[in-house]
Amino acid sequence: MQENATTRRKKMVISDAAVPFVARGGRVFGRQIVSADLDISDGEEILVVDRNDRVITTARAVL
Repeated sequence: MQENATTRRKKMVISDAAVPFVARGGRVFGRQIVSADLDISDGEEILVVDRNDRVITTARAVL
């Protein structure tokens, strides 16, 4: 699927403590999630961001 400039990526905000671990390729676990878009679907690619909205990585949602 090709994205255009108007397509908004869904995102998940992770805790400050999790940022270094996830930035090095670690997995995100439920306790590390501060907030997330409610309409994320299983298998969807999402942005993982810190509390300042800086992108840490992308991830595939597993629900």
